[in-house]
Amino acid sequence: MERLYLKDLSIRALDAETDTVNLEKHDQIHREQVFQLLAENKVITAKDKMRAAWILQHTAAKFCDGELTSTSAENFLLAYKLSSTALAMLEKDRDTLTIQKENLARIVALNYDRYLLFTKGYQKFGTQFIFDDHTQEMLLAPIDTTLASDAERAKHHVEPLKTLLAKNKYKPLRDE
Repeated sequence: MERLYLKDLSIRALDAETDTVNLEKHDQIHREQVFQLLAENKVITAKDKMRAAWILQHTAAKFCDGELTSTSAENFLLAYKLSSTALAMLEKDRDTLTIQKENLARIVALNYDRYLLFTKGYQKFGTQFIFDDHTQEMLLAPIDTTLASDAERAKHHVEPLKTLLAKNKYKPLRDE
């Protein structure tokens, strides 16, 4: 799992430098390798689970009938389950260094928000942004403000709702 994760990081670094890498081509191969490792019960440690979650969150999006959709939103749910399990394992082991270094609590929130965004059209914490075709700018994706308290956001290293909404333009929920 570590080799696959490091390869994923190096490909992203190369793309950041050159803007020439077809990330989805590599991401698809990496996701398939993660599924194979999961099927073989080789994703065991907290770090393995964390790394697998990172790779799975790189699932592509596409436009369908004017809406941004995921090619496989279940990958985000699995990434959430893996990252939250990794966090629980590290908390049990009192490995606060890894939790802080990897910002794992925020990764858990990010994975859950991404799953909700691509399945329900809103997020819980406020970690996801979407591109608005009409204004040509990035907007904070819709947030269901009833799902998380500011205390829960703080636990996951996300700013309070009032701060998020004051700092960012946002897309309201459809019924607002």
